[in-house]
Amino acid sequence: MPRQSNGTYQQPANTAAVSNTPIGSTAYNSLITDLGNEITNSLDRGGRSAMTAPLPMGSQKITGMADPTVATDGATKNYVDTITASFFSTGDAKITLKGVADPGWVLCTDGTIGSATSGASTRANADTQALFNLLFSNITDTDAPLFTSGGGATTRAAQTNAALAWAANCRISLTKVLGCAIAGAGSNGGPHGVWRLGQKTGEELHALIESELPAHRHSVFLNDPGHVHATNAAINGGGSTTGGGGFTINAPGAATVSSALTGISILSGDGVLNATLQTGGNAPHNTMQPTSFWNVMVKL
Repeated sequence: MPRQSNGTYQQPANTAAVSNTPIGSTAYNSLITDLGNEITNSLDRGGRSAMTAPLPMGSQKITGMADPTVATDGATKNYVDTITASFFSTGDAKITLKGVADPGWVLCTDGTIGSATSGASTRANADTQALFNLLFSNITDTDAPLFTSGGGATTRAAQTNAALAWAANCRISLTKVLGCAIAGAGSNGGPHGVWRLGQKTGEELHALIESELPAHRHSVFLNDPGHVHATNAAINGGGSTTGGGGFTINAPGAATVSSALTGISILSGDGVLNATLQTGGNAPHNTMQPTSFWNVMVKL
């Protein structure tokens, strides 16, 4: 085939014109046929026929394209950039194993953001203004505290609005994320009421207080030499019982003894002296659920 692999055209052999030599019909027809074939196989500017094979671009650009309108159209960079930019907007978050935020994002480090002269710890740059405004408007002073450029505490009310706070080079806290699980804001009708947007709560360790223990009773017996006075029924029922030794125990409430209990010891149901009943280390409970820790980044 006269068209070479590099795309250049090579005239068929014995078809070149020679001075003072008549052009033979065979050579002429061979040349014309070959030129017709190559024109047919060339890319038509008018788009009157489809490609019959992939079009290698050789690392060259296709320029001047229009934005696509159907699924099989090629897409311009501008179109792709516009569409992908709509995937996320200011305040959206994504989890990641990256240690550095993507362009246009900031890692949630429990730090602050603000203008270039705000002194913010996580990011001090003009590109944080949209997120600054969002945090100022949607999150409370408790959950995203506001600070002056010098680091002093201030409030949303003191700064009046986000625009003035930004102009004053305030810095604002990102909501707390480190070591925290993410949950939906609002209320599910539970006992805690409404969870605020950006609020942090909970604890990894919790020491139980008496009111959090399951309701229960301890069996108690009064022993003196030679016989046992069982007091379970009286204590459980809220009445009183008088032992043969001339003493009385009243319940509920603090037990009172009406006479000296010389030689009598208060034992638990398993016969252990009352003075040795206390046990346990009073260590706090581990309340952390099985958790996998990732980084979180938020869109500026």
